[in-house]
Amino acid sequence: MNCPRCQHPLAVTHIDDCKTSIEVDKCPNCKGVWFDKDELSQIEGIIEPMFIEIRDIPDKQEQFETLHCPKCNNSPRLQKAIHPRDSKVVIDYCPYCDGIWLDKGELEAIQQENFIITIAKIFTCLSRIRSRK
Repeated sequence: MNCPRCQHPLAVTHIDDCKTSIEVDKCPNCKGVWFDKDELSQIEGIIEPMFIEIRDIPDKQEQFETLHCPKCNNSPRLQKAIHPRDSKVVIDYCPYCDGIWLDKGELEAIQQENFIITIAKIFTCLSRIRSRK
């Protein structure tokens, strides 16, 4: 498969996170990552609390460029969607094979969360548990 962003051949690599290890296709040139169906869902819920969130993602203009599926034979155009965890991340997905393309830095942006938000979620969860008792 070739990179939908820069057309370089994708290289098979592994993403190891906590107890999960998945095989993905990564572009050695632009550092984007192709996730086959359901691969991203295995790791996108992992949250890394950060004191300061620093995003290193492409600008909006680049994120909205037309890309084509590297996996499907007829190379359909990838659809765009705002990621629900981070409104600055525009994911590209194939409606046919359900693969997802993330540009460099987008996975990290999805997984990072401001430390204050993480603490607030913990307190909210604890208060719900207390109210059930």
